[in-house]
Parts: sequence; C-alpha cells; structure tokens
Amino acid sequence: MWLSRPALLLWLLAAGLCVYAAIEADPSNIRTIPLRSHSLSAPYLDSDMQSRFFDFGGDTIIRADQYVRLTSDRPSQEGWLFSRLPLTATNWEIEVEFKIHGQDNLHGDGMAIWLTKQRGQTGPVFGSVDRFEGLGIFIDTYKNQRPGVVFPYVMAMLGNSSITYDKDHDGKDNEIAGCSARGIRSSSTPTKIRLTYFAEKSLSVSLQYKAENEWTECFETGPLTLPSVSYLGFSAETGELSDNHDIISVETKNKYINKGYSEQAAGGTNTKDAGRGGRQFRREREGGSWKWFFFKVFVFGGVVGGGYVGWTMWRASQRGRF
Repeated sequence: MWLSRPALLLWLLAAGLCVYAAIEADPSNIRTIPLRSHSLSAPYLDSDMQSRFFDFGGDTIIRADQYVRLTSDRPSQEGWLFSRLPLTATNWEIEVEFKIHGQDNLHGDGMAIWLTKQRGQTGPVFGSVDRFEGLGIFIDTYKNQRPGVVFPYVMAMLGNSSITYDKDHDGKDNEIAGCSARGIRSSSTPTKIRLTYFAEKSLSVSLQYKAENEWTECFETGPLTLPSVSYLGFSAETGELSDNHDIISVETKNKYINKGYSEQAAGGTNTKDAGRGGRQFRREREGGSWKWFFFKVFVFGGVVGGGYVGWTMWRASQRGRF
C-alpha cells in the first residue's frame, strides 16, 4: 500500500535525521590527541629530581625505573600524586596502569583517582581530602560494612564540596555506579583502568586485570558535570592493614569529534610541545574535515530537498481534488 503524501514527507524527514544522527555518533569520527601535561611514565623525574607536570606528597616515594608508590606495605600511610595544571579538555580518556600488592592476606585500604578542584592534600578519603568538589573513582580493597558486595570494589562518587564520604559503609550512599573486581589485587596481569568522559553525556570505566588486552566494562553513567577547573590526581591510604599502591603509568588523551572546526582540536593544557602537535594534527586532518563538512551539507540538503518535493506533490494533489 502506497503512503499518503504527508506520511511520505514525514518518512523522508525521519530517515534523513536518522542518517545524520548515525553519522554524528560514528566512533570512527572521534579523534584523540595525547596530553603530555597529564601523562606520566618512567623515569617519572627529570634531572632535578622533580616532575615537570606532577607534584607528590605524603608518604609517596618514587623509584624512577619502576613505579610511583603512593603507600608502602606499612600501616597508617597516606600518599598522593596530583597534576600541576588543570585538565581543561572537554572530552578525555585516561588510562592508568597500577598495581596493588602486599605480603599479607589481610590488606587495605585502597586507592583513588581524582578529577577535582582540590589538589595535593592528604585526608581521610583514600589518602585525600573529604568534601571534595569533582569526581572520585575509588578502588576499595577492604570491606567495612557493605553486605552482599564482593570486594575489591570500584565505584564513582561526585562531590560538591559539602558531601561527606561514608567510609563506615564503603561509600554506599555516595555511589553513582560501581562494580566488583575480584582478582584485581596482586594480579599476574598488568592491571589497568580506563576512564572515558564525554561532557554532559557519559562517563565509562573499564578494567584490565583478567588477561592482557582483555577489558571488562565496569560501568557507564549518564551525564555528569565536572568543575571547569579540575586537577588529575591519585592517592592511597593504609590503616591497621596495609598494601603497596603503585602507579606504573598514566596516559591521558583529549577526545573530540572531527567536525572541521579547528578549535575542537584544542584541549588539555597548552604546552609548547602539545601546541606543535595540535597544529600538525590539524594540518593533517584539514582536508578530511572539509570533505566531512560538505558530505553533511549534502546529506542535509538531500533531506530538505526530498521533503520539499514531497510537500509540493502533496499540495498539487490536494488542489486537483477541487
């Protein structure tokens, strides 16, 4: 059965919009730029025994050929590592290789990854401050009072500078999303966590600890709003029980949709090296960006043109009835 003219018009418009939406959501459209200002790898320190882009404090120690150790396997330790510059990229991906290990079967307490307005302070929440503003991702290895949950446990909390972390119940009332990660401590596989954030859209967290290059999705949230000024940080703590909490490497990337607008290639903190890389990347992508722009214009024009033809035909048929 043939569609009526109005139905045909609506169908053409809907089909065109679906095609356009599919193009916008195409993962192959997403480009990345490494952010040196928020990445870290051995030897971690420069010739002056300082890190160019990170500060560290508390009980943190650095072995230049192996790790940044936030806490050693000793009781009552707190250590932190924070970026000196804020992460200003709108969309980003952070991949961290870490290792949690120790001598005893009883161990604690865990470590955290931060994107917060505060930076470089010790405190009671996995070695950093409470009542923070921003995002905390907690890798909790010691179970207090949370029945029915398997530990170690990975969870996200969004703070607004007034919310207190519920340590007695392992953050049950603070949790946005989370997952159990049994086997992440003392794994023979390099353990990694990957955070992917698209502003006002989603935050996803994946883990590698079962086998190399085998990623397990932990969770994905809905839209989250982070502070406009957020520092990337890591911290850990031990109590009566203890563990080594090591950062092996950090790789941060700016993610953006290639729409032909050069300003979308700008993200993170502007350093001389990052600036040169960004300009080179934009030159390499300039031709493809314009092709993509004209392709979308062509698709949109086809939708509008098809709709106009359908509307004209329907209008002519209506006039023929009288």
